[in-house]
Amino acid sequence: MASVIWVDSDAEDDVIEIIETKPLAGPSTIANTPRQRDKLKRPRPQSPDSDIEFIEAIPKVAKISKPKPVTDHADDDHAIALALQKKWEEEDELARKQAADTEEKSLRLIARLQEMDQKMAEKRQKLAQSANVPDDGIVFQVVIDAQGNTIEGDDDPDNAAHLALVKQDFEQALAAGLKVKTVQWFVNAKLETRFEEAKAHLNSLGIDTTERNLFHGTAAPNIQPIVQNGFLIPGVSPGIQMAHGAACGVGIYLATNPQTSLGYTQGASRMFMCRVITGRSTATVSQAVPAPLGQNGYESWTQPGGGVYVVKYVELVVPRYVVEFESNMALQNYGIVMPRFPVAFAPPFPAPLPPPLGGFGLGFGAGPAVPPHLAGACPC
Repeated sequence: MASVIWVDSDAEDDVIEIIETKPLAGPSTIANTPRQRDKLKRPRPQSPDSDIEFIEAIPKVAKISKPKPVTDHADDDHAIALALQKKWEEEDELARKQAADTEEKSLRLIARLQEMDQKMAEKRQKLAQSANVPDDGIVFQVVIDAQGNTIEGDDDPDNAAHLALVKQDFEQALAAGLKVKTVQWFVNAKLETRFEEAKAHLNSLGIDTTERNLFHGTAAPNIQPIVQNGFLIPGVSPGIQMAHGAACGVGIYLATNPQTSLGYTQGASRMFMCRVITGRSTATVSQAVPAPLGQNGYESWTQPGGGVYVVKYVELVVPRYVVEFESNMALQNYGIVMPRFPVAFAPPFPAPLPPPLGGFGLGFGAGPAVPPHLAGACPC
């Protein structure tokens, strides 16, 4: 088969280009054959007497930049690291000192409060043993404002200490929006004597008599009767009949957090802080009248984890302070929607006070039946 050779002659550089060889298959094949694939350039031979001068191509050499000297920062980095390390160590040491100071101050405050509490307990006992006890049993009472100033009663050096104790136990509620306005401290000789006798009896039986400060909310008309007569339990206290069941059993309902008791003040701005001996606690709800003190196997009911206590014996609860407070709207709404349960009562019964009177933290009156869906449930 014949082949066709494509030749390209460049007169200027005197070079013959053999472009490509292709088999000859007819005119159409030649016309449609691609002209360029790979170019092969060959120099044309020159005669010795040619006037054409050939210049040798000089290859270009890439320019290499001279590297700049690199500064060694190792010493500077090391110095910075040492400075940072020193700063961190100083900050850690300062934090440790502050923590130690805070702990020391906290321990000193606790010791001081315990000392004040002991001092006031002795004073309370001394007042309770007064020879001239009035009919209502109140041998001492004073009202202190939030700044420690005496509003009613005798100006006493210990007034500020009482305010500090209340604020300490009111701390959870203070953080949530409750603000202490006034504190009424009172000593009811009849209730104090009954409490101390019950405490001594439990001690003789080897039962724990650790005292707690617990809160108790109630409607405003019930406060003064409780101050004068203490708490009475329907179906247990003489002359007070149980009209309805109680969700967590019969007894006086109290809370470790004043926010819980807030829901049972029925719009009042005061609640009790009480001296309480919870003794042995059970998680079993009982509507039965408890056996005499010390013979029942337990003195109170509580839910798992504590927080709410139902004390079965009136002699183990002494109203100690009436705390007047301010609350924000959110907490007031919280209090309105809380359910109420008939539990503890305090005579006399003022006729105008409508039901529901009984309830968690209430110290007076017979309320409606516990709703079926709340039966056996704890108001907490």
